[in-house]
Amino acid sequence: MAQTPVIDYSHADSIGHNIKYENDINLLTKKLTSPFSDPFLKARAIFVWITSNIEYDYKFFNKYEYKGREPKGFQCEGDSIGCDIKRQVWENQYVLKVLDKRKGVCQGYSMLFEKMCKIAGLECWTVPGYARTDEDEVGTPGELDHAWNVILLNGVYYPLDATWAAGSCSKDEDGKLDDFTPYFNDYYWLTPPDKFARNHFPEDTKWVLVHNFTIEKFSANPYYSPAYIDNTDLITPATGIINAKRGDTIRFKLRHKERIYELQINTNLFTNPEIYSVTKVKRKFQVEIDTLALKAQQYVNFKYNDGLYEFAYVVKDSSLDYIDIIFDKKKVMRFKMKR
Repeated sequence: MAQTPVIDYSHADSIGHNIKYENDINLLTKKLTSPFSDPFLKARAIFVWITSNIEYDYKFFNKYEYKGREPKGFQCEGDSIGCDIKRQVWENQYVLKVLDKRKGVCQGYSMLFEKMCKIAGLECWTVPGYARTDEDEVGTPGELDHAWNVILLNGVYYPLDATWAAGSCSKDEDGKLDDFTPYFNDYYWLTPPDKFARNHFPEDTKWVLVHNFTIEKFSANPYYSPAYIDNTDLITPATGIINAKRGDTIRFKLRHKERIYELQINTNLFTNPEIYSVTKVKRKFQVEIDTLALKAQQYVNFKYNDGLYEFAYVVKDSSLDYIDIIFDKKKVMRFKMKR
């Protein structure tokens, strides 16, 4: 598997952050890419511009997808030249609408990136597929409701996700998206295919870029918390689905780039209580440590050696359903017990 090349993107990033859109997608693309001959830099400037200028349209998401209804997309009966022309017209209108509103959902991000890449002479495709976004989805492929891109650079296919690189949305008490926080997540730029496959699986398997990788293997992935997906590599168990009975010892081994000092395990049978409490005093929120909760914490002994963490968990009850790995009070991964 080809490795992502190490390239200095500082100039391309600067261009991507500073070019203004003047109601002409061709001019915008030219300004972003003409300073570079390297296709990696051309693609990077486009990617940075999109992730810096397009907000996730969470209101659109709530209106349609949250309610289980997809917005009406392109439809045309048959496979004729006329349909191809109509599709191109529809795609152009859709992309320009995203640019004009400066908002879009995953389809908008990916179609805009594909369009600008093609204008710049780069081969790129929009890839619909499954996305794993919830810890309860271990054992399933998640929802078939996402889209990203695959780009061909110097003969190598690379996946990337402009939507997830642009920022994230918070949720309200009903589970609806209620805000978008922009921040650039470099993890989703030319992500190594094996890591991209932790939470992405294409609807069309021709875009599976990992050898002998199936939707069943994808479904068996553990859940990786977004903040730690780039820093954590699982060695054992082999998958996120663990087959163990009462009295068995599950041995965990994983690599983590950051040094951690406390390791805990939460399950459906025991969860370490939250140690932080939030109170509002004179219209300001104050965070305090709950001393009783602090005393009730349970910790797991582990071995550490040059980024490698090893620890064990003994199954004490047959009703064990899941295992969460907690590093320094923050959830890193979730595993599910096989039933």
